[in-house]
Amino acid sequence: MEKVSLSVREWAECVSHDPGNESSFPIWFRVTGNSMYPFIRAYMDDILLVPVKQDELKIGDIVLFPGKCKGGDYCLHRLYRMDGDKVQTFGDGNLYPDGWFPKADILGKAVLIKRGRISIDCEDPKWIRRFDRWGSLWKIRRFLLLPFRIVRKMKRILRPGNTV
Repeated sequence: MEKVSLSVREWAECVSHDPGNESSFPIWFRVTGNSMYPFIRAYMDDILLVPVKQDELKIGDIVLFPGKCKGGDYCLHRLYRMDGDKVQTFGDGNLYPDGWFPKADILGKAVLIKRGRISIDCEDPKWIRRFDRWGSLWKIRRFLLLPFRIVRKMKRILRPGNTV
């Protein structure tokens, strides 16, 4: 199999022109935002993304869709609710769900998270239970994520070249 380098944007263009076709192919990419922390870490974890058909989607899937996410053109969030042809997503590291958008906007779903020598199978029942437990804590997520947010803010302040 030939290896080809594409950006997520280029891959999304291929998939959006031919959704669900057998010629669609998976892609590995590195996440650049923390909206899926603690399960996906920015600049550290690689994601295997596969094209997905609308009828294969289920609550809890980690999906890629075009969005107005901070710092990028695409968002990778967990599928939170479905209502007919509309869906709502929720980043694991966010405090509130995203707005509703068309299910047809979803371009792919994460099937594997590579973290160093560890591989997390997103379809493994053990990991699905962990994802579900975290999702059920959304009302207290603000407090659970507070230490992470404080450390991240301190790193930005203490970066060389920053003046106070």
